[in-house]
Order: sequence, then structure tokens, then C-alpha cells
Amino acid sequence: MSLTSLLDKIAGRQQQRRLSKWSDYKTLVAEICDGKEPDDDKVATVLADNEKSLDELRDDAKLLARRRKLRAEMDAIEPLESEAVKVDRKISEAEQAFEAMTAKHEEQTSPLYIRRNEIKAIRKRATQARSELRDSCEDRELVSAYESVLEDLHEAQHERAGIDEEITKRESWIRQDKEKAEVTHVVQEQRRYRSQAKEHERILADLKATREPVTQTVGQLGSQLSMIENQLLVP
Repeated sequence: MSLTSLLDKIAGRQQQRRLSKWSDYKTLVAEICDGKEPDDDKVATVLADNEKSLDELRDDAKLLARRRKLRAEMDAIEPLESEAVKVDRKISEAEQAFEAMTAKHEEQTSPLYIRRNEIKAIRKRATQARSELRDSCEDRELVSAYESVLEDLHEAQHERAGIDEEITKRESWIRQDKEKAEVTHVVQEQRRYRSQAKEHERILADLKATREPVTQTVGQLGSQLSMIENQLLVP
């Protein structure tokens, strides 16, 4: 064997040995990354063969873990691509359906909104005309009668509102006193709350009795006012 051939053969074996050592190191890094605990002697030998330190081994294990995670994230999208196409298509279909529905809604409601605004404008003019007709009436006796009845109506309405407010308070007090009588275990307190509730009920009955004629008065005055107003509105 020639010297050149011999040297080439030795160089080849050295290259194979270096590759084998590097392969052993990569295997060691993978085992550590997988959580496996390698033999101490094996670790020392592989590190020595590859001129690596423990810190470098630790860093390489962390790097491998990071690269594995990155690869998993990269591979995760491939099986989802077909689903993404379906999702996009469904979104497009839903958006088209929504646009069609919106267009139909606008087509149906647009003239209705226009008409409603027209009616509002007519109602506003009618209210103004009613007020002007009433205020411009030259029959002073009729105007005086209207104002007198209107004042009486306001007084009756105010009186009824006061009675309604008092009724609401009494009804609330009755509920509160009855609830307190139920929860307390003191006999004297029970008697006091029940007595208060009865008194409120008596007053409540009187208030309701008082309210009835006032309500009738409000109705009568309202009818009377309406009749007078109709006369005021005659051109």
C-alpha cells in the first residue's frame, strides 16, 4: 500500500471516529433533553471525546428543547390548513348572508323610517296648531271657563298624586312591620309591629276611600275641559 493511500485511509478512519464521537454527543444531549439520566462515566467520556464542558452540554440540551418546541409549532399548522380553508369559506358565506339580510332590512325599514319622521313632523305641526287655535280664541268667557276648569283639574290631580304617594308609603310600612313581626322572637316587639301594621292598614283604607271621589273629580274635570277645548278649537 502506498504512503498516500495509507494516509488517506488513516484520515478516513479519523473522520469516521470524529463523526462517531459527535453522534454520541448528540445522542447524549437528546437523552438529557428527554429527561433521561445517563451514566456518569458515559457523560465524562463523551464530553472528553468532544472537548465539551458541562455548561456547554446544558446549553445544548436547552437549545435542543427550544428547537424541538419550534418544530412542533411549525408542524402544527400543516394538518389545519384544510380546516382553515373550510373556516374561511364558512365565514365568507356567513358574511354574504348577513350583507343580504342587512340590505333587505334597510330596504324594508328605510321607507318606514321616512314615513315615521313625516308623521312626527305632522304631529308637531298639529300640536302647535292646536295650541295656537286655543290661545287665539276671542271668546273671553269660553277662555275664562277653560282656564278655571284647568286650574281645578290641576288641583285635583295634585291632590290625587299626594294621596297616591301616601298610599305607597303606607303599603311599604305594612310590609315592613309584618316582616319584622315574623322574624323577631320578642313577644312585645311582635305585638308592637302587628299593632303598627294594623294602624297603617286602617289609614290605608281611609286613603283609598278618599282617593275614589278625587279620581272621579279628575275624570269629570278632564271631560269638561275637553268639551270646552273642543269649542276653543273651532275656527
